[in-house]
Amino acid sequence: MLLSELEKIEMIGEAENVQDAIENIRQLGPDVVILDIRMPGGSGIDVLREIVKEDRVPIVIMLTNYPHSQYKKKCIDAGADFFFDSQGNSKKLLRF
Repeated sequence: MLLSELEKIEMIGEAENVQDAIENIRQLGPDVVILDIRMPGGSGIDVLREIVKEDRVPIVIMLTNYPHSQYKKKCIDAGADFFFDSQGNSKKLLRF
């Protein structure tokens, strides 16, 4: 909902769980993917680890309610481009 307010953003997909996320990213080929750490069937980090293996890797933004430094490090090490706390940094995402 946060991104739907922006004119230049087109949402092309959404996923309910880890497996759907991986499949949708492979099929739709988005430019940017927003993942949460916590997802049904695993975590956004699991999705991230899979999609960075692809030939064409989208920009990956981790947007989470778990802003702990160990999660940030794990996400960045796995290949995330950005890590935002959805409580405190969501406005930064809109400037992206």
